Amino acid sequence: MRDKNFLPLIVFALIITLSFGWWQFIYEPAQREILAMKLETRRLREVEREIMELKTRHEDLSAFVEAKELELDAARNFLPATLEQDKFIDELYRAADFHKARIISVQTEDSTEEILQAQVVNVKLEADYISLLNFLRAILDGERLTSLERLSVTNEAGRILSCELSFKIFAISP
Repeated sequence: MRDKNFLPLIVFALIITLSFGWWQFIYEPAQREILAMKLETRRLREVEREIMELKTRHEDLSAFVEAKELELDAARNFLPATLEQDKFIDELYRAADFHKARIISVQTEDSTEEILQAQVVNVKLEADYISLLNFLRAILDGERLTSLERLSVTNEAGRILSCELSFKIFAISP
């Protein structure tokens, strides 16, 4: 009789041990993995929502990228890789023509510095006072880094001023 009671007890202990092992080694890790996946899914949905908000806020990001590329090009033109003095002289003539000033002569002098290449451009010009100021503003506020090194003004004939200007233009050293 003892053997009859002992067998169900062994089976019961075996069932309890197997249940505990299944719970501990199969069910619990699966539940932890499911919870981790739910958290990751929630995080990814939040990131997706933020991306959609950014897209709706900025609508078309290609226009934003194009604007930034234009700013970058403007910065490159502000301090170009080469002096491009012919472009600067062309800009001088266009500004003089637009502001009704007359350029008498243009000469260039080389100047070297360690970090930047620089070149001095000497200009002789005749203009009235307002045209001279507008000309200077157009050149100094232009698309490239330019500094006014020397300005000499004489009044020879009424309202017309005779000017000698020296501009320094810059470029990045190679």
